[in-house]
Amino acid sequence: MFSVQTDTRLSLFEGLQPNELWKASKELGFPAALWKLPFSNEVKLLISLREGARKCQPELDKLSPGFLMAAFDRNGGDDVLFLEGDIILSFAEDLSIRQVENALGEEHPDVQKLVSLAESVSADTVSKTPVHYTVPGGASGSRERYERIVALAVAAIKQNHFKKVVLSRTKDLPYSDHFQPARAFYKLAKAYPHAFVSLVSLPEQNEMWLGASPEALVQQTSDGIFRTMSLAGTQKARNDAGDLIPRFDIRWGEKEIGEQALVSRYIVECFKKIRLREYTETGPRTTLAGNLYHLRTDFEVDTRALNFPELASVMLSLLHPTSAICGVPKAPSLDFLRKVEGYDRSFYSGFLGPAQVSGDTHLFVNLRTVRFKDGVATFFAGAGITEDSVPEREWEETELKCETLLKVIATEL
Repeated sequence: MFSVQTDTRLSLFEGLQPNELWKASKELGFPAALWKLPFSNEVKLLISLREGARKCQPELDKLSPGFLMAAFDRNGGDDVLFLEGDIILSFAEDLSIRQVENALGEEHPDVQKLVSLAESVSADTVSKTPVHYTVPGGASGSRERYERIVALAVAAIKQNHFKKVVLSRTKDLPYSDHFQPARAFYKLAKAYPHAFVSLVSLPEQNEMWLGASPEALVQQTSDGIFRTMSLAGTQKARNDAGDLIPRFDIRWGEKEIGEQALVSRYIVECFKKIRLREYTETGPRTTLAGNLYHLRTDFEVDTRALNFPELASVMLSLLHPTSAICGVPKAPSLDFLRKVEGYDRSFYSGFLGPAQVSGDTHLFVNLRTVRFKDGVATFFAGAGITEDSVPEREWEETELKCETLLKVIATEL
């Protein structure tokens, strides 16, 4: 495992808050990532004091502490983006700094520049008046096209081209100069305590990504425990009155149960490819994710007991893109998506998360996400298509998934 000497003094950063450091890093053109793990109140901010994120292969056990971000379609195993963890700060629930890991030291000129600018940002008077925003409905053309390609997918499944495919779409909305990304991040983190909530700034691409993902792809703890999950099937979590439907009242249909079983089976097949039999499988069970319920099965492996420290890297290459965001079998469904989906998913349904931070790696599928670029907020959502799919219902599912983020951050845009 990679080891580096870090300065852990709080003095230089004490009193600064995440939004101040985030804004300073963005103005200086430093890549940065802000995140909160599921069911945790601790927020971490990573700042890479470089001109851009470097590209590398995701060999997790060989990486220094940092933050990974990969595209959906890694054709031929393309490199992923890696934000070096030059500065990693941990914040308590009251936004006070709990811990600082500074790999460059307090005297480094870029560290001094960052802190100085963050202090000037904190002295600025920033308007707190929310920007009220009326969310428009999707254009009729985009709905018609999506329903047409769902029907095309259903026909292809019935002709045995593949068993399942996940079709996605986008929804574009403008955002104003008043938009404050860190504030939107904290609103999401409060609204979705069960999710991996993240905000990533990529200056070279001139874009930011904000999301609240319910789906862990690969996790490896410092004590050698590997975890992954299958997550599929979707139902509304609230009734027409807005009340949360109790978990035990949820009934799953054949379509959703079959869809989730395909994803679980794919993970087991990946284990079989590497002749791994010593794993624990738990589920499926109904789990809440924002305004939706899903079916979830968890898988766990003790890599130390098996003397298999590289398992997370091996499984990452096998799993991504998972059948939950691509299809089954992978090759023909991916080919179908490339031909008919009609746009580049970019980092949507790729993976992202901290790697080797305090010895732990937590990579999540980049779902429930929005990209901010050139004044346009692009929301992404997809639905699993099987032979039982009804185009109108699949459109409605993608609308529900867009609402997961929209209902929280609409007044911030």
